[in-house]
Amino acid sequence: MHRRRLRKKEAKEIAREVFERSGVSVEGDMDLIEFGEVNLILVNNEPLLIEYHGKHYVSVYGAIKLKPEKYRVTVDSGALEFIMNGADVMKPGIVFADSRIKEGDFVYITVEGKESPIAVGIALCNAEEMKGKGKAVKNLHHLKDRLWNYMLENKK
Repeated sequence: MHRRRLRKKEAKEIAREVFERSGVSVEGDMDLIEFGEVNLILVNNEPLLIEYHGKHYVSVYGAIKLKPEKYRVTVDSGALEFIMNGADVMKPGIVFADSRIKEGDFVYITVEGKESPIAVGIALCNAEEMKGKGKAVKNLHHLKDRLWNYMLENKK
């Protein structure tokens, strides 16, 4: 694992991108921690963001704390265990998808009856197509994964 401080200009660009992608505002000093395919970005030492393939998204912790107003996908309780084991979100498990979701958008996943996000990912189709068979969301980061465990172990 490698940690480095991002330049102010780079941090501002990431904050702008995250706002456009998820509708939440972040600002402050940013540190990138490399994990491999998905990296963690600390904002003022809080694990609010992730980086995936050069794009920036809100982490599960960030979604819990910042409460995005759009791009929620809700699954039934039967999908919880699979998602918590890193599985992508399958269409049959979805009970609600924000109608504004387009293919490629950031989304956060909740379980029916609960408000707190359990995972974040990228929509593999538009909201109206999130019914039927197949995958609907690529799971990038979820509760109890490597990033989440790192956050818990390094809390001050």
